[in-house]
Amino acid sequence: MSKQENTTGEPENGQLPEEAVLEASESDASAVSDGEEAEEWDETPEETISRLQSELADAQEQAASHLDKMQRTVAEYENAGKRRERQNEERIKRAAESMMRQLLPVLDDLELAFQNVPEGARGEGQAWLQGFEQIQQKLLDILANAEVEPLARSGEFDPNQHEAISNEPSEDVPSGHIIQTLRTGYRIQDRILRPALVRVAQ
Repeated sequence: MSKQENTTGEPENGQLPEEAVLEASESDASAVSDGEEAEEWDETPEETISRLQSELADAQEQAASHLDKMQRTVAEYENAGKRRERQNEERIKRAAESMMRQLLPVLDDLELAFQNVPEGARGEGQAWLQGFEQIQQKLLDILANAEVEPLARSGEFDPNQHEAISNEPSEDVPSGHIIQTLRTGYRIQDRILRPALVRVAQ
C-alpha cells in the first residue's frame, strides 16, 4: 500500500516547518520592540519634566565643573606670570646693586685722595683738582639716580647700618655714638648696600 500524502498541514514527527519557525521569531521580535517603544513613550508629563530637570541639573553641574577648572587654570597662568615678573624685577634690582657696589671703591679712593690734598694745591687755577671733583660728583649723581644715598656719618651707632671696628673712650662723644666714620656706608631704597665702618665711643 502506498504512503499517503499529508494534506492536513500538520507537522510530520511533531516538528514545525522552517518557514513557521522564522515567522514566529519575527513576530516575537516585533512584539518586544513594540513593547520597548511603548515603555519609552509611556511616561507621564510629570515624569518627562522630572527626567529633563535631572538631565539639566547634570549638565549644569558638568558645566560648573568645567568652568571651575578653566578659572583655576587661568588663575595659575596669571600667578605664574606675576612670579616671573617679580623674579625678573628682582634680578634687575640685584644686577643694579652689584653695579653700584663696584662704583663704591672708586668713590672711596676719590674721597681719600681729597682728604690728603696738600693745602697749597687747593688754590685757584688747579684745573686737574677740579676735574677730579667733577668726576666724583658725576659718580654721586649716578648713585642718586639709582636711589643710592650715603648713610649718616655721625650720631648714634646702629648695628643695622654701621660696622664698628673699635670701641674706645671719648670725652667729646656720648657713649654708643660714632666718633669717626672711616668708610662711608650707603643704602639703596630700603636696603643697606654697604654698612659704614666707624669708631664708636664706649
